[in-house]
Amino acid sequence: MNVLRFTGKDNRTALDQVRQHLGPEALILSSTRTTNGVEICATGSLPDLSQAKPVTSTGNSATNEVQLAQLKRELAGLRETLQQALGERKWQDTAAQRPVAATVAQRLVTLGIGRRLAGELSDHLAPSLGLDAAWNQALQALTNRMAALSDAEIAGFRVKVTVGASGVGKTRSAIALLSEALRRHRPEEVAVIICGDPLRDSALGRVCQSLNLRVFNATDRRSLAEALGQCRWAREVIIDTPGLNITRGSQDPVAALLTGLRAGVAAFLVLPATGQSDHLRAIAEHASSLPLAGVIISKVDESVSLGGVIDVVASLDLPLAGRMAPEQDRLVPVSGKELLTNAKRLAKRAMQRRASQLKVAV
Repeated sequence: MNVLRFTGKDNRTALDQVRQHLGPEALILSSTRTTNGVEICATGSLPDLSQAKPVTSTGNSATNEVQLAQLKRELAGLRETLQQALGERKWQDTAAQRPVAATVAQRLVTLGIGRRLAGELSDHLAPSLGLDAAWNQALQALTNRMAALSDAEIAGFRVKVTVGASGVGKTRSAIALLSEALRRHRPEEVAVIICGDPLRDSALGRVCQSLNLRVFNATDRRSLAEALGQCRWAREVIIDTPGLNITRGSQDPVAALLTGLRAGVAAFLVLPATGQSDHLRAIAEHASSLPLAGVIISKVDESVSLGGVIDVVASLDLPLAGRMAPEQDRLVPVSGKELLTNAKRLAKRAMQRRASQLKVAV
């Protein structure tokens, strides 16, 4: 098996290289985030395993995986605590030596941006800048780190799969992607695959039934591969999955289901705007081994702060695929500039609310 490595500034760039060199049928073996971006290992063919001897697994393998996942979470928690402590110390040092940069960093934190990213942005500010100029430069730099996928780029992915934690709006996002596909193609040219319990009644299944669309079910990697093979006729394929389970580590059924998919498959990570930054980051890092093409932001209308989702998207260089429209199964384009504008509005509203509470207390 000839394994090739491809690197890019983000998942989309690296996947484009895979498809260019190995074609859409290439197998993704791994996806790793590096200091320079993303590294993907892929191959165009698999060795003949027909003569391979089966490996007997031990009963402790699943237990070891769970313990390893628990250890990783504890280490991540310790790392986050240390980074927060170092960030606080760094801010104190910066405040004494570069008050403008420290003020900009504090403003970013007020928006809900993590101290790590706020520190990175403020560190690149020229010492000669005034506060207004420095603040505008930091916001522009943050906007530049949130690239948005165009409608044409999203349409270019033939097979789209929605992933994310339970209850974040994955199925609604899948319905939104399906609606977009039906605007481009006839119903008989679109297929849907629903992963998980075949007896589960889902909103996506009801929509497909009402539109008389062809629906396939998959419960494991093999049945998913078979379903994809039966959908070669389709111009677009939409796949809905159960919720990711970060506590299971590599034993997560959804991660195992999607690992090793062909390069032509694009995963869209659904992140709720109501989530805390550390939880959103844990979900995004858990899903980093999947062929992520972009992020769909849900529950924007329910959020009191957009800082958490902005922090994760900008820190991990995840392209924006859109946001879910309130009360509608429709995907709306979204830009980094729009997210920041709304984040500032929500932060201002929160400050006014706290100020009024202080007046009542006095």
